[in-house]
Amino acid sequence: MKRAWIGVLLAVSPLLMAKGVMMELDNVPLPQALNVLYRYVFERPFMLSPELINDPRKVTFRITPEIDERAFIKRYLNNLQIAIHERNGIDYLVSFTPKTPTVVMETYVYQPRYRSVEYLSDLLRSQFDGNFNSPRSGISVGQIAPEKTGAGTASDFLNRTGDVLVYYGTKADIARLKVLLPKIDIVTDEVIVSAYVFEVQTAERNGSGLALAAKLVSGKFNIGIGKEAGFDNFVRFNLGSLDALYELFRTDSRFHVVSSPRLRVKNGAQASFSVGSDVPVLGKVSYSDNKPVQSIEYRSSGVILNVRPQIRQQGVDLTIDQ
Repeated sequence: MKRAWIGVLLAVSPLLMAKGVMMELDNVPLPQALNVLYRYVFERPFMLSPELINDPRKVTFRITPEIDERAFIKRYLNNLQIAIHERNGIDYLVSFTPKTPTVVMETYVYQPRYRSVEYLSDLLRSQFDGNFNSPRSGISVGQIAPEKTGAGTASDFLNRTGDVLVYYGTKADIARLKVLLPKIDIVTDEVIVSAYVFEVQTAERNGSGLALAAKLVSGKFNIGIGKEAGFDNFVRFNLGSLDALYELFRTDSRFHVVSSPRLRVKNGAQASFSVGSDVPVLGKVSYSDNKPVQSIEYRSSGVILNVRPQIRQQGVDLTIDQ
């Protein structure tokens, strides 16, 4: 180790000049490089802080006569997070942690044009680190509980209710938000969903109304009958419109049209068809003055269909629950 250190000194010393310095170090340990600089270049006393004495980092640099060697070394060490403090003719070299610049936060308020605040908040919260619409108060309907949100993210303290979208974040994020919002706050696609509910009257004892309907149209339209996805009765219609089926069933005396509701449904929203009536059923029993009181509840009965369309550029998927 001593031989290597002497070799470094011999290699450096011939390059030192009285006025202006030419010096080159290649892959030299930091403490040894500083010792060489202060002994042969700066020629002044210095002190290393304890954490720098065994610093494992190595340095490589080249100083030429036309530059200010002290200013050069200060900049070089500053890049290594080492500061030089001069007191009473002595240089004190200490490491430092750079200060994190203060990020300026701003508030941006946006009035939605077509989409709800809930939709915009849910879509944007994974794209931004700031906070949307958020008091720390209790959680109500339509809000996300704090324990289900990620700290430091836009879902933190997220309030999905209200009629304006409020975002608190950096200028850069707000600028990006202003560009993104007009692209997602657009008119919602809609579809018209029609349903036909038939009552089937037949003297046949075997088979269902669905089987009878399939048998009726099998000779006139392209349909498939069988089992699929765990259903005992499964019929696939390859038609451009259900109106043709409606006209066929309407002209058959065994089929009676009970209802033909029609709804306009937004993309992703859920709508319900209800064909029937609300019937009274016995509810809970409560007691008043030690006397039982029987409550009556009304529940929908008949044919109830819940539909949810998913509109895409090349088609529409319709989920139907009965």
